[in-house]
Amino acid sequence: MLSSGPGSSCDICFELFDSERKAPTSIACGHIFCNSCIAQIPGLCPMCRTPFDIRACIKLHMDIDEPGCSSEDFKAAQKLQQKLFNIVQDGISEQPLRQLIQEARTFLHTQPRNLHKDLKSLYRMLSYLCEVKAALRSKNTDVDCFTTEVNRLKDERTSLRKQVADLEESRRYERETALAVETSLRDHCTQSIEVYKTTLQYVRNAFFS
Repeated sequence: MLSSGPGSSCDICFELFDSERKAPTSIACGHIFCNSCIAQIPGLCPMCRTPFDIRACIKLHMDIDEPGCSSEDFKAAQKLQQKLFNIVQDGISEQPLRQLIQEARTFLHTQPRNLHKDLKSLYRMLSYLCEVKAALRSKNTDVDCFTTEVNRLKDERTSLRKQVADLEESRRYERETALAVETSLRDHCTQSIEVYKTTLQYVRNAFFS
């Protein structure tokens, strides 16, 4: 496997090699250019004019060295990693956690991608945990609102049932009162008729017999 430093580049376009369009490719004479340039030049090496067949070119795999980090960055990464690890062990409230996650995010954005893998793993895990907690809090808020609404509806139902019961009791009382009044009036009418009949009979007997 070919290994190259961070400055390795194509001798035709002078662009850095990569693993895709600018992948280093060897031609028959042994010279190496990027795959993109080889596809555009005629079948002669631009360095030594040796003919080559593009179908016989060999695409090389490269371990392109990426830049390391300074001792200051390494210490900062260790410090952040320890802070994040302590959170896993001891816990922390959400606001300080979000601040620390933002600090880690800002630091990692300034670092090469191949560095601080453990720190990145902790950062991703805690970022996910923070988002899950936020989503859970939102769900809990929804549940609280739903519970409050359910309790309100229950209270309203209880109140309506009491109103219905009071109305039924009032209607029963009014019905019984009306029936009692009607019975009393009937009795009074019956008595009045009897008195009238008795009086009429008395008058007849007294004056017309």
